[in-house]
Amino acid sequence: MSIEIRSCRDAEEMQRYREIVSYVFASTEGVDDEVANTLPEWTTCAWVDGTMAATLGAFPFTMRLNGTPVPVGGVTAVGTLPGYRRQGLLRSIMAQALSTMREREQPLAILWASMGAIYQRFGYGLASSSVQYSFDPRFAGFRDDVAVPGRVELHRSIDEALPLMKQVYIQWATPRNLCLHRSTPLWRASTLRPRKKDAPVYCAVYRDAAGEPRGHAVYTTEEKPGTEPGPDQVLTVQDFIALDPEARRGLWDYIRRHDLVRRVEMPGSEDDPVPSLLLEPRMLNARLGDAIWMRVVDVERALPRRPYGTRGELTISVEGDGMCPWNNGTFLLETDGPTGVVTRLERPADITVSPNVLASLLAGHRSATYFQRAGLLQGRDEHALRTADALFRSEHAPHCPNGF
Repeated sequence: MSIEIRSCRDAEEMQRYREIVSYVFASTEGVDDEVANTLPEWTTCAWVDGTMAATLGAFPFTMRLNGTPVPVGGVTAVGTLPGYRRQGLLRSIMAQALSTMREREQPLAILWASMGAIYQRFGYGLASSSVQYSFDPRFAGFRDDVAVPGRVELHRSIDEALPLMKQVYIQWATPRNLCLHRSTPLWRASTLRPRKKDAPVYCAVYRDAAGEPRGHAVYTTEEKPGTEPGPDQVLTVQDFIALDPEARRGLWDYIRRHDLVRRVEMPGSEDDPVPSLLLEPRMLNARLGDAIWMRVVDVERALPRRPYGTRGELTISVEGDGMCPWNNGTFLLETDGPTGVVTRLERPADITVSPNVLASLLAGHRSATYFQRAGLLQGRDEHALRTADALFRSEHAPHCPNGF
């Protein structure tokens, strides 16, 4: 049996790539758009005796890491045909893809996991949590009835709304953590993608009293009759961005004014203020799950890329990285807060971590003390833990509102 690991080379191989991805995920919905925006050199695939058997794609994204832009590989379309599983093909293509990202100076890899168990063994750590709301708009009012001075405008076309929403999103995402820079293809393939082909997608923009765009909501509606009399529509929010409390309230009230909607489905975030604003927060029926998983591809390049929570220094030992062996070792991080310098050295470490834990720390998802209590991090002493907690603190909770 001969195995070849490489990128796709032509349109015919990209068509086979599309077929495998559609088969593995039991869907063609959105796959055509994704493949249309995937260059052959962004793929890493396994051929067994000349037949493509496993796939992986990696989009060259730019992501905000605690407010600073960082190039990352957005891993997607990972799948192996059932007849070729348990042969190490996925491990081989993942190792090659991570090596390629290092060559391209992408120090981090991110993905949405179909199963977290698959990717933890490759060194990915949980970088953010998903929050999903499902509520009856009739019972999700703010506790204070305050009128907003602006207005919400439902745009007649996506092309009309997109420039305004881009402007809002850039302002919102710039200081945040794990948000992607949205190219027009990413807007159309992810944020603005209809739930079914040719289904309408609606764009509502909030303008303040001066007429400036300050927020937007992208959503779809669908009739889904329930078992009880009353409204029978479901409104699904795909993107909800507000630059200030006024825009948030204006858009929230706008969504609640859909009288024929009995259920709103929408995403939140771990630091979303909405639950603190509602008269009855439990009506949101908030559900918590895993979201972005992140992998440190190159420790020496990744650590200096993000701003830190305070001035200080920390010695970090990374152990057990079999996929990216160049990451194993001890590194001194010295930072004034906004910038950092990393030096490889030999000396006792303040904290010792796996690549999985380092990714979660770098994202600001959980603290060093949290991982010490879980038995997943070794801290030299309490001072070292407090220093690590302070350094890895992020201004905003990690949150990526884009699928890919």
